[in-house]
Amino acid sequence: MTLRAWRAKDAPVLAAAWNDPTIAAVSRPPDDRSIGAAERWIDGCAVREQRLLAIDRVVSANGRCVGEVGLSSIDQGRQAALIGWWTAAGQRGNGYATAAVREMTALAFDEFGITAVVAEIGIDNLRSVRVAERAGFELLRQGAEGLAHAYVFRHDGARSQ
Repeated sequence: MTLRAWRAKDAPVLAAAWNDPTIAAVSRPPDDRSIGAAERWIDGCAVREQRLLAIDRVVSANGRCVGEVGLSSIDQGRQAALIGWWTAAGQRGNGYATAAVREMTALAFDEFGITAVVAEIGIDNLRSVRVAERAGFELLRQGAEGLAHAYVFRHDGARSQ
């Protein structure tokens, strides 16, 4: 598993993810979930990253896009960001999400000066809770009806994992 930048040829996988009911239930896909919309989103990745609005990476396994991991709501003053991820149907349960979350967290610390990464996870999303825990995140706030779980990974100043 490696993380890499999005490429135009990944647009069909991204559009399929946006249309996957499992992914759509726990994320906020755009209203336009077409391949064209995915191509436009991919075209904007570099600008969003340059402006530190979002940092998005493909989760690649055996040269194929099997998911995505990204940082958003980047607060430079607090040196904090939210992290989110998804894994394509048929690729879940292979450890890709946990490895990707660990790698993106290290990237946040080492390259972008983030010192706290927060994962907000719906109370019914047990797979993502397990991913966060396996990736070393600690429970910050227990979720309840209408309120997501919040997990945090804080940088201790040492080289990240």
